[in-house]
Amino acid sequence: MEVEKMSKVMLIINPSSGKGAGKEIQSDLEKALSASFDDVETRFTEGEGDAKDWAREASDEGCEAVVVVGGDGTVNEGISGIAEADSTIKFGFIPLGTANDLARALGISLEPQKAAEDLANFKTRKIDIAKINDLYFCNVAAIGSIPTAVMETSSEEKSKFGFFAYVRDSMRAVLNDDQYTYKLVLDDDEEIEISTKVLVIALTNSVGSFENMIAGATPDDGLLHIMTLKDENLLAELPGMLQELNGGYISEANNMITYNVKKVSISVVNEDADEVKVNIDGEVGPALPINIEVLPSHVEVMVPNK
Repeated sequence: MEVEKMSKVMLIINPSSGKGAGKEIQSDLEKALSASFDDVETRFTEGEGDAKDWAREASDEGCEAVVVVGGDGTVNEGISGIAEADSTIKFGFIPLGTANDLARALGISLEPQKAAEDLANFKTRKIDIAKINDLYFCNVAAIGSIPTAVMETSSEEKSKFGFFAYVRDSMRAVLNDDQYTYKLVLDDDEEIEISTKVLVIALTNSVGSFENMIAGATPDDGLLHIMTLKDENLLAELPGMLQELNGGYISEANNMITYNVKKVSISVVNEDADEVKVNIDGEVGPALPINIEVLPSHVEVMVPNK
């Protein structure tokens, strides 16, 4: 039986992501989407904010779906563009970034050609996103000297060295002296203070391309998963952490603390602290203090039908 087609999908490609892989798969992706949509409108981003603005436009103009092609930042823009929309627009993406954490969590192929082909026969799955002040993220918010170092990794270094650029800059951060004390208010109830170089708030099990980061976390469990280290000496704890990565979850390591909540407020306690910014989905986000709240099953994502 022939499946009834939907009318229109907007395809948004970041031409600078994945060393230009988006342009290479453009025709194959348009062909795959044509199996489900009568009209495929393709646009190429030229700067920051284009994907967000166009995704919102697609939603406002009644498109049934929007598909973005790019890294984690482009995916974040696309989801942010439809986060406050009243429509039931579907969201699809082809991962071309370094970590591609949401794709890993949803079983979307990290091979651009295969991911494009899979969109010829897709199903949908609702996932959680989170609101952080007046912004959104779909995978992870990270705070501390390590995420700050990652934010400072240039696009050129990401393209040239890939994941190893993140590892290098993370290790540099481990060796510096920057460490703050944070106050967390969990679910408007419990208040705690933590001194650490890294504080992670994740929506899925995959963070920084580690698919075994948080035990039990799924993209639709309605929870924020907060993870940090008990011990202040991260360099001393790192060898043990790496050893525990073999078959286990990082969140279950002896030196980790994990909280599962629906909302959290975070501020920095140190009076002499410089401005502390948050890395959201691999990009520079707001400065502390912040309020984060999970939005359960908020976005309907196109995933492989298998």
